[in-house]
Amino acid sequence: MKLKGNEIDNTNNILGGNMKNVTTEKDVYTLVDKADILINESLLKINNELINLYWSIGKLVNDYRRENNSSYGDNVYVKFADKLSLKYGKGFSRRNINNMCLFHEIFSKLNPGSKINENWHPGANFKNICWTHIRELLKFKDIKVIEFYLNEVEKKQLSKRELIEFIKSKSFERTIANQKQGTSKNKIEKTLRDPIILNIHNKKRSEKELEKEILNNISSFKREIGSHVMFFESQYKLNINGLIHKVDLVFFDNDINSYILVDLKIKKVTNKDIYQMQMYVNHFNVYLKKDKISNTIGIILCETKDLRVLNNEDIYQIKYLSEIPKDKELLKIINDNKIILLKTEHLKM
Repeated sequence: MKLKGNEIDNTNNILGGNMKNVTTEKDVYTLVDKADILINESLLKINNELINLYWSIGKLVNDYRRENNSSYGDNVYVKFADKLSLKYGKGFSRRNINNMCLFHEIFSKLNPGSKINENWHPGANFKNICWTHIRELLKFKDIKVIEFYLNEVEKKQLSKRELIEFIKSKSFERTIANQKQGTSKNKIEKTLRDPIILNIHNKKRSEKELEKEILNNISSFKREIGSHVMFFESQYKLNINGLIHKVDLVFFDNDINSYILVDLKIKKVTNKDIYQMQMYVNHFNVYLKKDKISNTIGIILCETKDLRVLNNEDIYQIKYLSEIPKDKELLKIINDNKIILLKTEHLKM
């Protein structure tokens, strides 16, 4: 089909250039990249406007209900939802209007870094948060939990499905900083999970097979140990006093500006394992990391911890699970970790 002259001109205007000059793949890539940027910017703007709209509607309805007696206010709220849904569609159903009210009520308690302003809304602070994320988080009443998952979505750009998986695996409860009684000294404790869930099916394996399973699902593993983590190398060679040692997995975390060394153990951790990891960490700190980079973190990922083996400040024993267990079992493991942390801190005193 041939385009008429005026149709060609319109096409040229839409693409922002003369189609006669588009003769190479590079030109086409440039056009597509520009369009992609504009589309993403538009989608982001639409998303923020929707969040702002739902926030404002929730605020208006909540204010009205507070100003009137509860029964009358609720009755008006139902009629209000019915009229809106009739005019604008199911996006303004009673259930969704109720979600908007909860959204304003719960999220107005969040702390965006300063005192809550009357006109503050989450869209002004978060760029990767969608209404679908917010609806999932309305199930929680604890502000700390909501803030935790909001930051997870923002930093790790989680989809709704991934957020649900994070919630299902109790990421908040598994984060070491939330298991400790006092303030966490090491920044990695704010993102590092214990236990780490690997989501693998082959339970009987060697350390080599375990490493292969992790490498096959490296994106998921990175999310378990940090927010902005880059995979560096597997079986990284270190020449220590003329002997070649190999670190199973090496990562770099941009948030804490530190290397993370991971050693895999399918058996119970021993003092020898701690000593070996300390040797790796010391070598990295002295010979490999630059001055502006923070001290190296060592993780011994094991099937069974040993309380008698004390962790050093930058070395962690972390239990791994092949898959997400049932809620009761997972909560028991998390509670056991809390007890171990308390006992370990007591032994260090």
